[in-house]
Amino acid sequence: MLLTMLPLISATTMPIRNKFDPSGGVAFLGPAGTYSHAAAQYWFGEVAPWQPVADIVDVFAAVESRSAAWGVVPVENSSEGSVTVTLDAFASSQAQICAEHLLRIHHCLLLSPGCSPTDIATIVSHQQSLGQCRHYLQTNFVGVDCIPVSSNAEAARIAANTPGVAAIAGRTAAQLYGLQVLADSIEDSQDNTTRFLLLCPHCTTKASGRDRTSLLVSAPNEPGTLFHALEPFYRHGVSLTKLETRPSRKGAWSYAFYVDFDGHVDDDNIKATLKALQHLKLDVKWLGSYPQAVVV
Repeated sequence: MLLTMLPLISATTMPIRNKFDPSGGVAFLGPAGTYSHAAAQYWFGEVAPWQPVADIVDVFAAVESRSAAWGVVPVENSSEGSVTVTLDAFASSQAQICAEHLLRIHHCLLLSPGCSPTDIATIVSHQQSLGQCRHYLQTNFVGVDCIPVSSNAEAARIAANTPGVAAIAGRTAAQLYGLQVLADSIEDSQDNTTRFLLLCPHCTTKASGRDRTSLLVSAPNEPGTLFHALEPFYRHGVSLTKLETRPSRKGAWSYAFYVDFDGHVDDDNIKATLKALQHLKLDVKWLGSYPQAVVV
């Protein structure tokens, strides 16, 4: 579905720092009102040829097929950790990372107008959001079923059309789907932040002096493999910021490592590190070098 205008998402009040040309369309996990939509508006503003899709994998597919010029995906949350669907999608996709954004997340409990908290039999939200509100739910809704759905905005849509169902989502979703806010800022951690990535078919971002590079490294399951893969980063003074092990899907007990580190692919020490990894005959997939986001 292609939407050319949607309301400005209020989940973030930050100005647009990195304005990109939205021509060609912007894919994000929909429907309208998700936090992915909010992150997309950070980069593209209020008006853009939006392309909300049903799944994170569909965002990658839209970028790779060029049906969208850009894609926005969550990659990790400060409370719940990595979004493994995103990490796994890089293994088979040729989409690359050209920017990142850190979005503060504030969850609300939403319900149809006229309903009361005693009417709630089920609470729906994205799996990560349910995890981010775990203490609140265990304290206030013991015995109530909590069911994961594809996105927060989809949860709001369901709640608007299903008696007895409440949703965890943002205030913008409440506005879009005509829901009342029963409780605000119900996340367990008040500095709850999600890191989003901006995808494109080919990354050409130049070094800014404060950059991050992402790799996917596949290695055989042999003694010392991880040690040998990490040693070049130490030797060349490269600071790792993320190391995540994921099944490579190339065979049983075969793994790939998603790696984030400080620096740009054009920096001398990064070039030396990548050259050393090549000498180890590891399967190294460069995912992008891009400016580091600033926590605000």
